[in-house]
Amino acid sequence: MSTPSMFSDRVLRIFYWNADPRVVDADRMQLEKLLKRLGDIKLTTIKSLDQLPKDGCDLLIIAAHSVPKKEFPKWLMGLRSRIHSSGVIWVPALILADIGFEVLSEILTEVAAENWYFDIIMPLHVESLPIRVANLLRIHDHLHELNRYAVAISEVSTKVRDLEIELQLMKSSKE
Repeated sequence: MSTPSMFSDRVLRIFYWNADPRVVDADRMQLEKLLKRLGDIKLTTIKSLDQLPKDGCDLLIIAAHSVPKKEFPKWLMGLRSRIHSSGVIWVPALILADIGFEVLSEILTEVAAENWYFDIIMPLHVESLPIRVANLLRIHDHLHELNRYAVAISEVSTKVRDLEIELQLMKSSKE
């Protein structure tokens, strides 16, 4: 059984940003080659995060494998604050980074407290790109769906409240 989703009615908008364009290496070249093979998406390369559209996008893919391990936690939290959208739903991100367990475990508590979905893919695991992209896109779609439910519930609550007021007025006019 399939459910309606963002995948069936429009082209997915994925943006790619290379955090350090001075670095051209095999990892970056492999990522960019695989991105071109992802399928029915609109892939847009941007030179800075300022180029992200105001209405957001479906996914942001970032090449950050040249960010030094010691600086990665600070860089990641800075990235989070920079891509915070003006809307309710943040843009999910897939980050290519060569970061080990120790660095990631240091930021676990801080990352878990955030309301932002992202994944970090090691250069050695870049072949798993399609599945990771699909997972983040589905999460983003689910967040949009939850937002649509919240709007619908709010509208129904307003209608119920209006009907209750109308009912009270009818009762009081009969008395």
